[in-house]
Amino acid sequence: MKTGKSRSFLETRRYAQGVKTAIPVLTVKGQKPGPLAVVMACQHGRELNGIAAIESAYSRLDLKRLKGTVIFLPVMNPVGVRMHAQDYPTEQSRYRPTGIVMNMNINRKWHAGRPAADGTYALEIASAVWDAYLKHADLGLDLHGWTGCSLSLVWGLKKELSLLRAFGLPWYMVVDKPGKPSSGMIETLAWARGISMLTCELVPQNTINPESVRLGARGILNSLKFIGMLEGRLELPEAQYEFPQRHEEMVLRTPAEGLLVSDCVKGQWVRKGQRVLRILSLETLATAWEFRAPHDALVFNIGGVMWGEDMPDNSVVFPGQVVALLKKPSRIIRNHKENTL
Repeated sequence: MKTGKSRSFLETRRYAQGVKTAIPVLTVKGQKPGPLAVVMACQHGRELNGIAAIESAYSRLDLKRLKGTVIFLPVMNPVGVRMHAQDYPTEQSRYRPTGIVMNMNINRKWHAGRPAADGTYALEIASAVWDAYLKHADLGLDLHGWTGCSLSLVWGLKKELSLLRAFGLPWYMVVDKPGKPSSGMIETLAWARGISMLTCELVPQNTINPESVRLGARGILNSLKFIGMLEGRLELPEAQYEFPQRHEEMVLRTPAEGLLVSDCVKGQWVRKGQRVLRILSLETLATAWEFRAPHDALVFNIGGVMWGEDMPDNSVVFPGQVVALLKKPSRIIRNHKENTL
């Protein structure tokens, strides 16, 4: 390919579960030779912010400042997106008993080499992308998205701590060692093959959040800058919270039914003894239960958290339901005024 920007499609090799998929591909080839970066989003069909983040980064990339080639795969799960579902053809086995044993999650289909066909749309997509692009990559970025009650988070291996920080999210997690290859997750395969790989969750699902799009696009461009593919200065937040893979956290489950009223917002730093939330009786409006922080911590998740296509977030909660998550970072990094590493 000549220097420039192009749009094309990658087709899966065979029909599976009724479809043969064309995956959109945006390619940017710089004026100078260099590494290959592969940036993908929307393995799961409700995780949409990564698509918009890729569009922003693709539009802003300056060919004159780029060394090497960037492959963008913004819609890895074209059918799931249109169905408003994480997986095709069904996702229900993720969160309720269905008796379905076939795994239809694309991010459980990444294995070394080409495994025997299992008849799933998910495997066809993973196999096609691995063979065409990812196994040749020097850098991989995988953009996901989880419930809006949480904060966006990026993670990667400890040996690539500088790259992880350079991505530029305020919150990041350091993974000590790769998981088992049998997990079939994209990061596990990439790390086993020596590919630098970061995974990022951009909140929320289902709808576009401008701040998440901004952070995702900045992370893409920062990563390209860090590995020398793109000229320019890193853009970093004033503070970054670092969490080891095994970090101290507190999952709050309400013992009472009622209306969840929060005293804090996600991303807020709370001090020991500070009230985080209350549960109000729906009969009397009296406080049925309240929670105060047992130590200084970051409010990472707050709200009546449910998961599933038919279970939207709701502030009316029931006994035993998760209503918040507090995390204790291993360190807080204060970046200097120029916002560079």
